[in-house]
Amino acid sequence: MRKQTIIIPGASHLDTFRDLVESQFPAGCFILDKKLTGCGATTMFLRDGYYTILLCPRILLMDCKANDPEFFGRVHEFRKADDRTSSVFDLQNQMMDYIRKTELGNPFSNFVPKILVSYDSFKHVAQRLTQEGIFDRFRIVVDEFQTVMTDAAYRGPIEMEVMENLKHSNNIIFLSATPCLEKYLDQITAFQNIPLVELSWPPEAYHTANIQTRPYYKMSIKKTASRIIQRFFDEGCFERKMYQGQEYDATEAVFFLNDVKQVINIIKDNGLTPKNTNVICARTEDNYSRLAKIEDDAGNRLGFTIGRAPKYGQQHKPFTFVTRCSFEGTDFYSPCAYSYIFSDINLKHLGLDIWIDVPQIMGRQRREDNPFRFDATFFYKTLASSITKPEAEFQADMSTKIAVTNEWIDTYNKSSKLLQDNMAEKLRKSQLMENCAHDFVAVSDDRVDGTRTIGFNEFAMYNEIRAWDMRNNQYINSCQVMTVIDETTYTVVDNPVVKAFLDAFGGQFEVRMKLYCDTIDAHPECKDLLDLLPQIPIEIKRYYNELGPDRIRRCSYIEARIQRELDTRDYKEMLKNATTSAFVHGQFYTLKEIKSTLEAIYNSLGMNKTAKASDLTNMEWMYCKPAQLSIDGHKENGYRIL
Repeated sequence: MRKQTIIIPGASHLDTFRDLVESQFPAGCFILDKKLTGCGATTMFLRDGYYTILLCPRILLMDCKANDPEFFGRVHEFRKADDRTSSVFDLQNQMMDYIRKTELGNPFSNFVPKILVSYDSFKHVAQRLTQEGIFDRFRIVVDEFQTVMTDAAYRGPIEMEVMENLKHSNNIIFLSATPCLEKYLDQITAFQNIPLVELSWPPEAYHTANIQTRPYYKMSIKKTASRIIQRFFDEGCFERKMYQGQEYDATEAVFFLNDVKQVINIIKDNGLTPKNTNVICARTEDNYSRLAKIEDDAGNRLGFTIGRAPKYGQQHKPFTFVTRCSFEGTDFYSPCAYSYIFSDINLKHLGLDIWIDVPQIMGRQRREDNPFRFDATFFYKTLASSITKPEAEFQADMSTKIAVTNEWIDTYNKSSKLLQDNMAEKLRKSQLMENCAHDFVAVSDDRVDGTRTIGFNEFAMYNEIRAWDMRNNQYINSCQVMTVIDETTYTVVDNPVVKAFLDAFGGQFEVRMKLYCDTIDAHPECKDLLDLLPQIPIEIKRYYNELGPDRIRRCSYIEARIQRELDTRDYKEMLKNATTSAFVHGQFYTLKEIKSTLEAIYNSLGMNKTAKASDLTNMEWMYCKPAQLSIDGHKENGYRIL
């Protein structure tokens, strides 16, 4: 694969460097590895002066872009997320009306046609634009193109049809921040001769990602999620952290969980409702029906339906569940949301590819003022030995499926037209039911020239190879999971001091508190990096910030003593405020008056302490001296406040 690198000179959004980037694009078709999620590549293509078809793997992705305030009403969605009834003919006519209005400049002045369409519907767009003689005017941007491979097992015919209809264009950009591994791209026929363009960003453009890895609680997804939810109900937040010297609470959470059935069980077990819960999943009739049937304990339907990510400024709900068919390109604008990622590699549909999916998920929170934007907890199960398939057995299975596929194709090509039609319909049904379980045969339609193809679904084959690699290399044990997480995300553990700290961070509270103090003493420049780490309990950070290392050492790093010191400090501050208000500068107070006033102050502060007038002299903030004053002919002892 031919490679080309474009050096980006700054950390700003890509549109800032549009002229520089566009001038270096190769002619024709190419893969663009933008390297970073959220860098503004899609926005750049929607702003430029090219006729553009933005090809999206998920309807929710194009819905998110089309509802951006900048593009709302200016770009055209071919079948919107909520449109489940319009005919293809009507949709094509609506698209052509939009193009004509845009070209006339009214009401879309200074804006060329930008069409957003899902992979499923692209064939209808290509067909009509070809009939109108304008298909070759459009540059096609295939967004999140890694899904061409990752969806191939259960959407194989769609991915094949996309590629079949794309062959009529020579102006295509395959766009992704997480492209499939190059070793697979090099072997897929459709990508073998396409150049790969990589964007090279400066170091300051990369954000730190703090991902904690944990096995499931009692090996159950439902129990793990329920613990998180109940903690929120008990404490009012999901997570707490110290960020830039301030303490923040995460009052919203996004659960990336790739199973609608599990989501429904979690909702039922925890008494969640549509008022506090948003479910974002594939917009299938089955999912609509399953969500609509969720009932409360009295048997009343709660009114759940498939949701969408709120726009910037709109209210987010505390609980958001997102499945894999929805998270690519779906942006969240919460000011205080934390991410929980669930992966069960022992169930094929629940396993996440750490290399591809985790960077995608970590790019979904878009608000820069969200202190939890790059924080997540990754819950996982490692691969059970009982379902591990040895490489030799896997290779033998693959060889059988390849041979069966080639024989199917050969038989089809040698058959009569009547038999071909019959075989094609049977194979279509088989694809939908079996998801490439026994072969890699794919039936796809070319809507541009009207031909039907029975071919070898290379995407499904290499995706199965990739899945085997993932199961046996990423999830073989806990250490490997953590290693891959570290290699995949940009984390602060790249700093050798922080890495050494994390390697040693464990044991009793006293040991961890001492290590934290000693590390900052030796490397004060690393304090901000340590504050970013969710692995360090917030109490340790708070004790250090409020008391400082010297007072903590005087407590021998023992938490109970540190807490008492903190309580005493707090009492002192309140006592100082109360006494300086009660005793006025220059005034004389009798011993009886002082004792009575202090008694009232101690009681108001809940201090279990007997008041004495001499207490005043032990308060470092009070300046007073013994004095006498004649009152009604009697000398009274007391203190004068200086």
